Amino acid sequence: LTDSSFENEFIHSKFFFQQRSYKAIFREHSEVKITNQNKNKRQKMSSDPLLSDDYYTVLGVSRDADDSTLKKAYRRLALKNHPDKNPDDPQAEEKFKRIAEAYDVLSNKEKRAAYDQFGKEGAQAAEQGANVSTGGMNGFPAGAFGRGGGVRMNMSQAQDLFSMFFGGEDPFGGGLHGGFPVGSGGTSGIRIQMVGNDGIPHIINGSPGGLGSMFGPGGFSQSMHPSRNYQPRRYDKLNRGAVVVLKDLVGAADKNDEIGQVDSWNETKLRYIITLQDSNETLSVKQENIAQILKGVRVIDLTSNPELNGKSGVLIGERRSADGTRRFIINISVTKQTIAVTYNHLILPKDALVRIINVQSRPELNGTNGTITHWDSAAKRYNVQINQKETMRLKMENVELV
Repeated sequence: LTDSSFENEFIHSKFFFQQRSYKAIFREHSEVKITNQNKNKRQKMSSDPLLSDDYYTVLGVSRDADDSTLKKAYRRLALKNHPDKNPDDPQAEEKFKRIAEAYDVLSNKEKRAAYDQFGKEGAQAAEQGANVSTGGMNGFPAGAFGRGGGVRMNMSQAQDLFSMFFGGEDPFGGGLHGGFPVGSGGTSGIRIQMVGNDGIPHIINGSPGGLGSMFGPGGFSQSMHPSRNYQPRRYDKLNRGAVVVLKDLVGAADKNDEIGQVDSWNETKLRYIITLQDSNETLSVKQENIAQILKGVRVIDLTSNPELNGKSGVLIGERRSADGTRRFIINISVTKQTIAVTYNHLILPKDALVRIINVQSRPELNGTNGTITHWDSAAKRYNVQINQKETMRLKMENVELV
């Protein structure tokens, strides 16, 4: 090679290797960047207690939490984090499953003891029938039941558990007596006892551990006496015994998503007195800070899931779409599945509190509350009682759920 050709070849080779070096550096930098992004994503996930690998952290309870505390935590978290209520959260389903899984393990004496001693693998071993309480590590070798996965609940199982609390064959454990949920026999649920000659029902708690009542296992823990605060029936307010869930509280934000019963209406303060389901604690809250939980809601005119038309369920909450449309979360009792539907796809049950809207013949009534007494399926009209003397027949589009 001539000096000039050798020099050109050397420059070309130098440029080639320099190019490769730059590409290698760029690729290495990109890989580090991606690794850091994945690391940050994992850190972000781990910072959410609902995505924790620790069941106690998921439910937000201490390691000595009793059954009542576990039930309260599950009900609140499952209701708040149901995927149908959080369609914009890509991790909603995973959170929902983890909440169910945590409750399933910690509410079972054997699985909880195994989990406390050996972690998720211990819980899975106990679920499969192994006696890990006496076997020690020699009787339960690490990894014998999988590699750290422990008990893993799928969405169908999580929904079944949810339906036991908020749906099932009869979520209220029986009929309604005087507006109060009644136990369905056996030892679970809330009981109603007629006391004295006043004809006023007094609630006494059922035995713990059952799932017969809408209020979940066990009912209220203490007796409550409506006669202390007896109020005549009203049609423009929720009456005593109505089941509600708290929402949008600011001063007592830790109470949001807790379930309770209406105890009374304070006309002076324009607030409901609500007795919380698990603790019997009472709160004074505005109408806008409660949502009705209704059994006997019927689904109609669905085109996407026509097999559900005519099925009844429990209305457990609502969400608003980006355009402001209200979608109601219904847990279908028979099929044990949850759907979100717009108002025109449901028939509200008797005793639901509604607001009259868009009535042209009597515009002075718009904004007035009333109580549904009947749905006339032939005429497609609600009978809505406004006061002791007046009842109106209204189209579906002329009422909205309060």
